[in-house]
Amino acid sequence: MQKLPQTIISFFILIFGMGLPFFNLWAQENINTPEENTLEYSAQENADDIPEESIENQGQANTIGGSFESEYLKGTVVDVQENEEGFRDYIVRLKNGDLIYLDSYGERLERGTSVFIEHLPDQDVYNFVTVNRSTQIFIILGIFIAAIVLLTKKQAFRSLGSLFLSMLLLFLVLVPLLLKGYPPVLIATLFGFCVLSLSIFITHGFNKQSLVSFLGSFFSIIVAVVILEAVVQNTLLTGIINEEIQLLSFDIPGLRLVGIISASIVIGILGVLDDITITQVAVVRELSSDHSLSKKEIFLKALNVGKDHISALVNTLVFAYVGAVLPMMMFVSLLEIPFYVLVSQEFIFIEIIRSLVGAIALALAVPVTTWLAVYVFLEAIHKDSCTVESTCAKYHKH
Repeated sequence: MQKLPQTIISFFILIFGMGLPFFNLWAQENINTPEENTLEYSAQENADDIPEESIENQGQANTIGGSFESEYLKGTVVDVQENEEGFRDYIVRLKNGDLIYLDSYGERLERGTSVFIEHLPDQDVYNFVTVNRSTQIFIILGIFIAAIVLLTKKQAFRSLGSLFLSMLLLFLVLVPLLLKGYPPVLIATLFGFCVLSLSIFITHGFNKQSLVSFLGSFFSIIVAVVILEAVVQNTLLTGIINEEIQLLSFDIPGLRLVGIISASIVIGILGVLDDITITQVAVVRELSSDHSLSKKEIFLKALNVGKDHISALVNTLVFAYVGAVLPMMMFVSLLEIPFYVLVSQEFIFIEIIRSLVGAIALALAVPVTTWLAVYVFLEAIHKDSCTVESTCAKYHKH
């Protein structure tokens, strides 16, 4: 494998990753899942039973399910009034200048607040959706980009570019394929393959250091998938752990809910894997400049650094999950249920497994990546790090 040019290996990995969107487009045009076929048949069958004049009377309304087409508008609160019952009514000016009365369903608004509104044209009804918070998002996003650019200079553009491509893969490939009923774990694994190839090779370049980092990261993903499959096969999970996934199951019958939960766990691991593997390869690279060290000594020294890194990242990973479910933990603390019963509740069990599988994947990534860097790719990594040919005269052969 060392004799293969690094660019060829990296090229094929990246091409595979970028080719997945085209597979998605082909699948959407050529393959219908059983659920889609059933829906199309039911829709046609129902349409045949509806009188023609009834369809005409409904205008733009969607006859199936009785739902109506809607449009989203932006407006600004110009006045606040209290009605006889003490509730607030809001007068909102739309972008076209029209004034409407709006009920915020208990959410408190102020004059000048920008809001999003759903308009049902056929019924001439305006419904409050949410406060417009996009300005704040763009401000924070601008600060984030500025900080990355100031700290990492040119590499920031590669990093941000790989992040942008990964988000495109998420929304244009992963989500549509999952909604079409494809195996969630398989799709998430392929998605992880693509995201790791984009984030590592685009950000850090096409070299052996990136290749080692990619192999170590993807190995950990495979191990995480195997563990998750073993857990799923032995715990009788349903996948219904929150309101969103329950509503999703109503909208798309036959969706593999447990698989989607497993896929979400796999995706959650991706963010920290390339961090720890890139660091391990960098440590090996720096140690390789000391020609007095044997491969075993380099491996042990790099592993010691990795142990400290694992400890920090495991805490980061676990508390990131804990922070995301803090309201749920507060609610659970009020329940008078024994702890051993509580942890078996599916919505809590899943979060525990999410943290543990992520920690296991991180722990395995360090020795695997370090071993590959030292015993398989050490000479190539050392060559990559050399800026002067004379400094590369001696490698670690023992």
